[in-house]
Amino acid sequence: MGYCMSTLILTDEARGFKRRNGFFRPVAELFAGIRLARAMAHRYDVLSNLSDAQLDARGIKREEIPSIVVNGKYEF
Repeated sequence: MGYCMSTLILTDEARGFKRRNGFFRPVAELFAGIRLARAMAHRYDVLSNLSDAQLDARGIKREEIPSIVVNGKYEF
């Protein structure tokens, strides 16, 4: 007599959880927005603390900092 071993993959529904049409989606989007805002604040702090000479070496003008931060055009 042989035994057959199989893999059982449990989905959320099989575990008893249902997605309820994105019930947690707004919360996840809120946290994603908070992470984005914190990253933008960090970029702004780093760039605004640089001297004009350091900014010029990177090809950035001080008045461009807000635009660079919002558009994410500068990598650290």
